[in-house]
Amino acid sequence: MFDELTKYKNTGHFFFQKGDVLSTQSRDVPSLLGVYYVVRLAGGKIDLVYIGKSGTILQNGRFKNQLLKARINNEHDGLRRQQSFEHKMEQENIDGLDIYWFVTFDKQHQDLPGYVEGQIMQRYFDIHGCLPPLNKEF
Repeated sequence: MFDELTKYKNTGHFFFQKGDVLSTQSRDVPSLLGVYYVVRLAGGKIDLVYIGKSGTILQNGRFKNQLLKARINNEHDGLRRQQSFEHKMEQENIDGLDIYWFVTFDKQHQDLPGYVEGQIMQRYFDIHGCLPPLNKEF
């Protein structure tokens, strides 16, 4: 979906549908630094609804502890992500979510997750003139 992400080889995706347990579906997501995006599957349509990152870097060059797996399973809109996804799926009659993840900071690449998130957010904004529906701000 984003050419900027093709260089990352430590990547994957998983589906989340009604009745699934998010922590189980995301079991293969590594506890590493990177970016992710969420694609909504509803009524035969597919659209990107969220872009996120894990790994905020501090001034001293260290990262905060929230890594990809934890970030994907954390919170959104004040709810556990499991509940947030379930609520959105019910509210918007969503068939499923496809969550893609990319490790951007490891031995092979040292691209700051915030930088990569900014690149793909900019690409989305250039095409749509707004942020993805579940991104409140950037």
